[in-house]
Amino acid sequence: MSNFKIGDIVARKSYNYDVLFKITNIHPNGIVDLVGITVRIIADAQEYDLKLITKEELDKKLRNIEMSRRARLNRSFNNMNNKNIKMKYMRESYNELNNSIYQKDKTYKKPGRILHLDGDFEYSEKCKEMYKKFGITAYVLNVDEKEQYKQIYALLQRYKPEILILTGHDAFIKRKNDIYNIDNYKNSRYYIQAVLEARRYEHNLDNLVIFAGACQSYYEAIISAGANFASAPKRVLIDMMDPLIVAETVAYTPVNEFVPLENIISNTREGIDGIGGLQTRGQYRVGMPGL
Repeated sequence: MSNFKIGDIVARKSYNYDVLFKITNIHPNGIVDLVGITVRIIADAQEYDLKLITKEELDKKLRNIEMSRRARLNRSFNNMNNKNIKMKYMRESYNELNNSIYQKDKTYKKPGRILHLDGDFEYSEKCKEMYKKFGITAYVLNVDEKEQYKQIYALLQRYKPEILILTGHDAFIKRKNDIYNIDNYKNSRYYIQAVLEARRYEHNLDNLVIFAGACQSYYEAIISAGANFASAPKRVLIDMMDPLIVAETVAYTPVNEFVPLENIISNTREGIDGIGGLQTRGQYRVGMPGL
């Protein structure tokens, strides 16, 4: 009889307890299916390799992770906010020159709209909260990784976003030792198929900005399929909030400027090892007068 149950929080002894997992299934042969609770990875392990994490250990670990995550999110937001100060100056200068018409009017600010599909329900709910805090209109849907490519075209037609985020869980099977073989990834093929479908809807990289991937995803293939940004160049773990830093940066970069990759790279968990991408225009628009 197993010493564990579905829903238990565990860590792997052979990996020095580096990642916290939730047990999603226990097989009769002693293999346990795992999903990361703070990083976007799926894995399996023998029961003897697992340690049950107590509530006290879990709370301490989550507090530390949340402090680090909040610091990165705040730094990313402040970077974008400081960048947009010049937008405010341009508006004030414009009003001074045209005070007979626009003196009392306010500008209309429109960050890019987001459609976000994620394979994990709990993560989807957290994303909804974060987008609301960012002040971004976002449609967040819980769609299994294997189903995303089947639904994406119709969803794009329905929501008409400027930014598309495709996330969930993934993993590279290290024992296979070939990073260029799609069969060695848990879910990368589904992100690739979803990106291809999205590009069938809109081929222009600046009209629909796409991020796709999770932990250890097949970065090169996802970019080649048509994504603007993807994970993970060095097949590392990414934080569950890293895709939101990409989304926020794109949403608040003015349409006449390129997305500052340095903001993304410097504020995500593993930097350029975890997230990479192409030169892309932002999706932030300002209009006059306000609506």
